Amino acid sequence: MWKKFILFIFLLIAVPVFSQSDKEIQSYREKFFIYHKIGADSALMYVDRILLSKNDADLAFAYTAKRYLLTITGKEKEARACLLKINHYLKKVQETEENYTTLSNIYNILGNTDMANQLPDEALKNFIKADFFAEKNNDIKQHIKIKGNIAFVKLTIGQTDDAIVENREVLNLLKKNKSLYPQENFEIIYNTVFSNMGHLYSDKYITDPQKNKKYGDSALYNFNELLRTTKDKKLLAKTYLKLGTLSNKKKEYFKASEYYLKSLDMYRTLKLKDETLNLKYNLGVNFYEHNDYMESKRNFLEMSHLMEKDSMVNTDYIFAQDYLARIYLKEGKTDSVEFYNKKFIELYKENSELEKKKMGEIYREINSKNLNDEISKSSSTLRNRLFLIIALIALIGCITGYLLFQIRKKKNIERSLDELMLQVKDYSLASRPTKNSFTISDEKEAEIMGKLIELEEKKLYLKNEYNQAFVAKKLNTNTSYLSQTINKYMKKSFSEYTNELRINYILKELSEDKKLRNYTTQALADIVGYKNGISFARTFKEKTGVTPFQYIEKLNKDL
Repeated sequence: MWKKFILFIFLLIAVPVFSQSDKEIQSYREKFFIYHKIGADSALMYVDRILLSKNDADLAFAYTAKRYLLTITGKEKEARACLLKINHYLKKVQETEENYTTLSNIYNILGNTDMANQLPDEALKNFIKADFFAEKNNDIKQHIKIKGNIAFVKLTIGQTDDAIVENREVLNLLKKNKSLYPQENFEIIYNTVFSNMGHLYSDKYITDPQKNKKYGDSALYNFNELLRTTKDKKLLAKTYLKLGTLSNKKKEYFKASEYYLKSLDMYRTLKLKDETLNLKYNLGVNFYEHNDYMESKRNFLEMSHLMEKDSMVNTDYIFAQDYLARIYLKEGKTDSVEFYNKKFIELYKENSELEKKKMGEIYREINSKNLNDEISKSSSTLRNRLFLIIALIALIGCITGYLLFQIRKKKNIERSLDELMLQVKDYSLASRPTKNSFTISDEKEAEIMGKLIELEEKKLYLKNEYNQAFVAKKLNTNTSYLSQTINKYMKKSFSEYTNELRINYILKELSEDKKLRNYTTQALADIVGYKNGISFARTFKEKTGVTPFQYIEKLNKDL
């Protein structure tokens, strides 16, 4: 009897201790809204605590927030699983005054998730719903934030005039309600919106420079005013970038280069890799349009090399290959033209129909031609043009230099092949570290390295999906810590480590299995986990100094 009594007392005490109060739930929500400061993983932890609530509004919010965090971290499958839960609980949330704040936040997050998924039309619908509840709740700050989101969506879908109107309204609302914000926060928010206004004016000017000259002047005023007033380095870097783009569209190429270089230096200081790469692309385009093809090529090649190192592909990277093909065409370098032109077309074809349509519009803007028509043209046209260029080069006596270059190149290749054959014969390429090869004091790092060697021994690196995220998941760690550990103990990046494993493997297999030597480059690439033959061939040459074909030819010759 006394045992039952003690249990009853414990339950009475435990319920208030372990249940979550409204205050705690609110604190967890606030943690989500600062995910950019604490990190998505930490924010997810707080969101999962909200899921312990039995309140429908709390659950609808939690699943919505969780879906957004999973989306921006690339976990699409898990994010999709949240959608059913969101719809289930959102239907149960009554549109009463006590729920207006939550409903406004939910629809605002849904809109941001749609934007992350490149669904601007759906995003606009959700932002409008979010604004409806913000206004019913008389929440001025939320209303201002959502109006800014609506302006951005309208810019994205090409409704520039509407976006300008929305943004002006946001600026006016901010001025009227300045007292709602701490001074420092107000300046950051106002300057950001003011910067967006300059962006909108700039975009409007670019659509028709002759007709919209006044918008170009307004953009210039906004950007120069920002340079004068803001101390935010990230915003300053973005402003120099926009000034560079504006100057480029005005064909003021020297000025554009100056602005771009200032922006590039700032982004490098801030260690923002994506923005740095985008600046390299913009510089490449600017130099190309100014007919400075050497500088243009240098920037495109640097950008491409950095992106390939981390296996990154985006629109900038794809169009950089097209620009490189056109630069090499002007230089008369046949092999390079064919290589980059083929690469550009292959990358284009890998995209979805929607992405192809967008790229087609960009291509038409750059070249005033239809991309699909250009791709479908016969290769004979390109060969004829190249033949004429080569013939002209031959007239000015470059044949002798070319032959000398080829002889020197051949000797270098032969030397590289001899060294490579010796290494393969001695198995020096195959020697890999074991679990006991490292002296590691940190227990977690030792565990990671041990498991990494196990994956290596199982040859999982031959899988197509073997990338940083895949390995991190296998090792129960995150990509940043994995990359840091590999750098620390192997003195190389994850990409370099993977490429080394794959190339060493195929070198040994080709030396031992004669059948493999009859395979195509693409087939060899598939064996060691590369998605396309071009990427494999490039990596093979970077690692060995020769092409796969040259290595196979040498193996067959030495039989």
